[in-house]
Amino acid sequence: MDRSELHSDLAREYEESVSSGVEGVDHPVFKDVWFVIPPPTPRVSPSSVSPKVVADAAEAIAEQPGLDQATELDHLVSYLFLRKEAVESSRIEGTMSTIDHVLSPGELFDSYKARSEGASVRGYAHALQEEFKRIATEGLSIFSIALISRLHSEMMRLDPRFKGIPGRIRSEPLEVAWIRGRTQRPQDSIYNPVPPRHVRRCLEGLMAWYGDQNFVEIGDAGMGMPLVVRMAIGHAQFEAIHPFSDGNGRVGRMLLTLQMACHGKIPIYLSGYIEEHRDDYYRALQEAQKKLNYSPIVELFAYALIASSIEGQRTRDCINELPGEWMKRGEFRKGSAAEKALSWLRVNPIFTVKQIAAGVGVSPQAANAAVDQLRKRKVVRERTGYERNRVFAAEEVISLLSRRFGSSAHEALEGARHLMEKSGGVSD
Repeated sequence: MDRSELHSDLAREYEESVSSGVEGVDHPVFKDVWFVIPPPTPRVSPSSVSPKVVADAAEAIAEQPGLDQATELDHLVSYLFLRKEAVESSRIEGTMSTIDHVLSPGELFDSYKARSEGASVRGYAHALQEEFKRIATEGLSIFSIALISRLHSEMMRLDPRFKGIPGRIRSEPLEVAWIRGRTQRPQDSIYNPVPPRHVRRCLEGLMAWYGDQNFVEIGDAGMGMPLVVRMAIGHAQFEAIHPFSDGNGRVGRMLLTLQMACHGKIPIYLSGYIEEHRDDYYRALQEAQKKLNYSPIVELFAYALIASSIEGQRTRDCINELPGEWMKRGEFRKGSAAEKALSWLRVNPIFTVKQIAAGVGVSPQAANAAVDQLRKRKVVRERTGYERNRVFAAEEVISLLSRRFGSSAHEALEGARHLMEKSGGVSD
């Protein structure tokens, strides 16, 4: 990292009397390497950001269903989108998994308790689900170092590439972090986050900023920093602190989701947009961290919220329409197991006969007959080809959720339907 690239408040050598600067560590490998200690998290919005794009992003959030008024469909879609977010956020960091890994019931996912990339992504989704429950009673007080450690631990304990202690904040003198880019030399790094001895102090300050009730209420009332600005600036600060040896990007994006939930809204999930605009995302982070210029990342997050809201509504509409579309494919007797399963399939698109029996409350024999009918009507497809322990999938749901951000939902559905027709509802 070139010290001359830093804002003057960061390029100076750190002293206890000043709030920011650079500091070295005592080790020959890191000779002439400087680590950045950022100033306290800003409490004033950057003046150069377009008020319109911030207002449009705020409107996108405002139009989300409230957590206390959400319909059954709202909760169903949120369940699916949360798992889609876990896959996409993890993929940004190189963890390769699929939507199947987070939608398959636990008993079908043999490696859930073992270390694997799929298990790590399931841990991501589970961690957020648990914190949503805490928000209902704790509100903004949820933001703490304990929260950060819980999120990291739940996700990274199952990540096969992670070699450290899940949930442990960097604190030892040589637990330094540096953003490598394409280099293996710390002297040529892109950016060097907070040195270990300052990590906890900086993180405590950031968590207090997140949880400041008065600051948040003033912002939400339109007299201070709006939510979209808080999301962008808080994220940049968290990544600048980089409290863990790995997994910081994923935890940082979890915090975005929790901020919206604390705002009383079902979250808009942003990782699909960020993945598609990855270079812009990293450039904006660099501007905030090295130049203290927060405008690019605020604008990027504002556009992410607007575009992701539109994308989410398109997907939601398609998911909502699926049971009606499935009904057209054959006669399903009213009140039958097959007819009951049509709505159940949207939130349980990968399943066994045993699970559908429990899910719709019928006997194993009735469930078997229902699955056979659903398969013949091209609603589900058998994936295994086994005589026993067969696994089925509502491929249209899977295809909608796994499609690339911004791509056509209708093309995704057509692809799934073509697969169903080709296989006759049975795996090849």
